[in-house]
Amino acid sequence: MGTGIHDMIERCREAGLPEPEFKLTDGLVTVIRRKPGKAFEAGGGKIGPEVSTRLALSRHQVQILHNCLEERAIADLMEIEGRSDRTKFRNQVLRPLLDAGFIEMTIPDKPTSSRQKYRLTETGKQVLKQMDTEAEK
Repeated sequence: MGTGIHDMIERCREAGLPEPEFKLTDGLVTVIRRKPGKAFEAGGGKIGPEVSTRLALSRHQVQILHNCLEERAIADLMEIEGRSDRTKFRNQVLRPLLDAGFIEMTIPDKPTSSRQKYRLTETGKQVLKQMDTEAEK
């Protein structure tokens, strides 16, 4: 009908999440989407090779992770990436990282605050460490 299913699959891929599963039961379509935290909990908080291959972060998202070791405002992150469209940057780069739990807002109760900054979470630090280790090999 529309592009909804395709959009869901693409957004899961961009966020490094498993693609949703679709099941047809009694004429109803059921969509199963895995939460990002479950893959990391399975390994006792450690990221194994089977998880790191599923992350599929874009070059821009990896760069953002590196730059969020220190708290950064969205304007700073956009400048680093050479982006000018705030909404597109937020939706395509930041939102998947926030949803995956790799970065967090410093003022989560006020997402549109002019003083809002983004920083790496513990999960994000683990992912970054894993990627840096694999890059050294």
